[in-house]
Amino acid sequence: MKRWQLWVRVSLTQTAHTIVFASNAYEAKLLGEAHYGIGNVLNYTEMCN
Repeated sequence: MKRWQLWVRVSLTQTAHTIVFASNAYEAKLLGEAHYGIGNVLNYTEMCN
């Protein structure tokens, strides 16, 4: 599992960073969309250690 930082939209005017553990970028995005809604994951970046 890798650690991914997601930049997500939490409301029309607010965004936040959150961290998820996933095997790949696609899975990380799906996890974020499952929690914050489809289309609300603005960016995702793999984090080193």
